[in-house]
Amino acid sequence: MFHAISLLIMLSLPVLLNPASAQMPPLGAAAAGEPAVSYRLAVRLDPGRRELSGEAEITVDSEAPFELLLNTRFEAGPLRIDGESVEIRPHRHGALQRWLVPAGAAGRTLALSWHGTLAALAPGVEHRDTLGMQEPVADPHGSFLPSSSAWYPLVAHEGRSLLHAFMLSLDLPEGQHGLVAGHLQSESVRGGRLVARFDFPHPAEGIDLIAGPYRITERHVRSSDGRSVVLRTYFHDELEPLAAGYLDAVRDYLALYESWIGPYPFTSFAVVSSPTPTGFGMPTLTYLGIEVLKLPFIKDTSLGHEVLHNWWGNGVYPDYPSGNWSEGLTTFMADYHYAERAGAGKARAMRQGWLRDLSGIPPDADRPLAAFTSRTHGIDQAVGYGKAAMMFVMLRDCIGEPAFDRAIRRFWQTQRFRVADWDDLRVAFEAESHQRLERFFEQWLDRAGLAEVALVEGRAGEDRVAVTLTQSAPPYIIEVPLRIGTTEGEETRRVRLERTEQRFELELGAEEGATRITLDPENRLLRRLHRREAPPILREIQFDSRTALVTLGDATFTAHIRSLAMRLLDHPVGPQAAELAPSGRPLLVIGEHDRVLRWLESHDLPPPPPEVAGKGTLRMWTLRLDSGVPLAIIAAADPAALAAASRPLPHYGQQSWLVFDGAKAIGRGVWPAESVSVPVSHR
Repeated sequence: MFHAISLLIMLSLPVLLNPASAQMPPLGAAAAGEPAVSYRLAVRLDPGRRELSGEAEITVDSEAPFELLLNTRFEAGPLRIDGESVEIRPHRHGALQRWLVPAGAAGRTLALSWHGTLAALAPGVEHRDTLGMQEPVADPHGSFLPSSSAWYPLVAHEGRSLLHAFMLSLDLPEGQHGLVAGHLQSESVRGGRLVARFDFPHPAEGIDLIAGPYRITERHVRSSDGRSVVLRTYFHDELEPLAAGYLDAVRDYLALYESWIGPYPFTSFAVVSSPTPTGFGMPTLTYLGIEVLKLPFIKDTSLGHEVLHNWWGNGVYPDYPSGNWSEGLTTFMADYHYAERAGAGKARAMRQGWLRDLSGIPPDADRPLAAFTSRTHGIDQAVGYGKAAMMFVMLRDCIGEPAFDRAIRRFWQTQRFRVADWDDLRVAFEAESHQRLERFFEQWLDRAGLAEVALVEGRAGEDRVAVTLTQSAPPYIIEVPLRIGTTEGEETRRVRLERTEQRFELELGAEEGATRITLDPENRLLRRLHRREAPPILREIQFDSRTALVTLGDATFTAHIRSLAMRLLDHPVGPQAAELAPSGRPLLVIGEHDRVLRWLESHDLPPPPPEVAGKGTLRMWTLRLDSGVPLAIIAAADPAALAAASRPLPHYGQQSWLVFDGAKAIGRGVWPAESVSVPVSHR
């Protein structure tokens, strides 16, 4: 299965999208223990004519009945089992045609040929449009056939495709190169056609086929267990000067994760360019948009995330019905690890960004982490990436880094090329930490929302300080970091909060006197931020389904406003009118600059802040009413300014203010936050 790279990471913001995750419904992989399946495929693709034909031999090592699924855009020949034609006709179910194959002898081989015309490459497609791709696309500039499109016949059980090994021969016009996951066995040109043969002997969740007018650069490295690993770039001409730098980066990431987890599980890795703004990771390769690959920071962020997915997601498979752990673990070991390497401030900013996102989710839209399977919108990303990664931060704090790293290696050794769930992860961490962790995993996986912790008071004693904490019911069991400011300096203590209200006595040195107590000063606890800790950001408006739209412009302006609002919000655009006043619901106010100023003045709201006033062609800023309700204001010079910023602006959700000059963000920031603290009473 492919995993989607977060465009927020691509844009080098201090938050995550990727990394986002993978969107491959409706054909998720079946659980471990399902029939073993192996394929021999011969595929001929003509991107110019958008034609595909194929022949498949499928061996099913089970007596159980199953389904065969194929996209309805293809015509299939008669189905044969062990060389004999069978009277099984497909029936249509949505975009799929389905053959119901009854029980039979284990080891039977099915044969099926098919052909058809693929979809055209759509102009102006965006990353989020590609996340749930259900159609195979062909074009001389780049073809992409995701397994989710059922471009080849898939063996499935109860609608879920089964894990399968495969050998594939790909026939293309000369001048095109193509690939799928796995080991490239051979490549030859004959009669104006190029034929490449691939072998993937491991259980795979699907076959994603890519082709284009690529130039290939190749390098050989040694894995930590002595095997030869081939690194390749498949780049369009304009990217060829970047190939060496990308190969260097992949080499370094393989070395990092081999030392941390275990030997790289495959024989190759490829970085492949796409004519569309895709950001996907599959076994042995990553597929990135041409413009994305040009960004200088991608080698330091998104690339490593996708290399790591060869261990988590493509080397150990998530059990999707019980929750996708791989995106959170990959975010922790890639994006967060890189932030930690850059310094404590960068890591703290990333944790704070996760908590701001999570604190901005309305209670009625929140969901448990165990319910996350793949990213389809911002709330999924906040939970499946940010909350999960933050849970691993707390788990490492709880059991210590040595035990955490041993558990990671144990999990890899025991689950390699198997389907694993959150319980399998817990077992590994319990074994290496010698701690019972059921309650820890249960409360963060099965409960929606966050802990809501309040610092009530601090009282000084002769050589100690008493601290009172409260939390919402039902209570979490959490280790709460507290920073104690004293006359001699500062020190951090952790207290175990188990009830809705608890008082703690903390001893101090005889010469010390406590002056102030700060709650979770480094943002290391999964908790809902207090209002003064969480300045308003665009994400709050994006997440809240109650958000109403205020349109301030003529008919042409309003059409562009609605288009931008549809891109910004995670939900259908709600009520919209120029006369809407600030009230009890969040507002997204978009309009022509002078009309926006008049609207603000008419409702006694402050003018644009100095960070954005008079700058650029489009300005966005947020504010919070005294009631706590957030507003986002977007003021544009003209409809062209709205159109230019409509693609990049939605990816800046963690910002409180933005300035765009055309399509380029020339300024951004977050309003200052305050820590939650109380003075220590000496009465």
